[in-house]
Amino acid sequence: MTLVEATVIIILEAVVAAIFLRYYDVINSTGPPRGVPVYLIIFIGAQIFLIYISADAIWHENTIQMISAVLFNACVCFYSIFQYKQMIGLVTQSVIQDGIVMTAADENTLKATLLAIPIVLGVFSLLFAFCAYKMYLEFGWKMYKKIGADPKMRDMYRTYQIFLTFLKLDIFFVLGFGIQFLVLVIQPSDPEFAITIAAIPIMLVVFVVAAYGLKRENVWMMRLFCLGLLAAVAYFIFKLVRIHVRKEQYQYTKNYLTFFACLSLAVVMTTFVISILCYRNFGQGLEQHISITRQQRKSDSGLDSPRVNTSNRMSEGASGFDDPASESASRSLSL
Repeated sequence: MTLVEATVIIILEAVVAAIFLRYYDVINSTGPPRGVPVYLIIFIGAQIFLIYISADAIWHENTIQMISAVLFNACVCFYSIFQYKQMIGLVTQSVIQDGIVMTAADENTLKATLLAIPIVLGVFSLLFAFCAYKMYLEFGWKMYKKIGADPKMRDMYRTYQIFLTFLKLDIFFVLGFGIQFLVLVIQPSDPEFAITIAAIPIMLVVFVVAAYGLKRENVWMMRLFCLGLLAAVAYFIFKLVRIHVRKEQYQYTKNYLTFFACLSLAVVMTTFVISILCYRNFGQGLEQHISITRQQRKSDSGLDSPRVNTSNRMSEGASGFDDPASESASRSLSL
């Protein structure tokens, strides 16, 4: 379903880009037209990212990530409303200030396409939420067999999954904000330009190290990661203040960057809280449990013989996993 949505949205965004490129010089412009290709790239990147986190959630049977994919899709839908307002305003402004007049056919096609994008995203968001709910029930049963009925272990594993999910969201939002800021606001001669370029790959490496530190329960890696998150929180707060203080510099990008910076700040702050919870779970047996689960997944993928798999199914039946009461109780274990 996400692949169908991505295909439709990319086609609609391509129509928008084709119309704008026919009338505006988006490469050499220093005004609002300069942001058009950036916004389109963010949209396409969001669809690719959605495909990835959805496929990854299904592969790893991660209910938390499925829910985050639904919320992410809703955020993209809201972002498309900003796109409609910004681009229709650009067309009106260009007629008044620059004398650029679109043909009636192109203007009607542009408005219809920009209006169709949030509608398509909204419809697919509802369908995606329904499918995610069905998968949530299915994965809850499998989680019951995987984790067992231990509430403490279940909560620790859930926190672990939430942390890994937010790491992926951090990567998208930090990278997306950095690209928009580099292209739309600062100039290559600005010292902040080089700092931003250097900071983006460093942050990506930090996120990878954080995932490794969590799986290995490395205390110092998690502490350094938390300090890095606090620095990121301070950075986004600073950017939000600057966006609204330097009104002339951000007059064409204020709405987009404010929306994106607020989402990035919310994701980073949530990641910080979850990282503290994960840190408190160190040394309580989760690392060993994850290692055992990984070995079981390899066995289920075909490394074991059919005879062993048959015995596993028999043992599951003998242990009561096929009992309706057990299945009903497991529905609450995913979240």
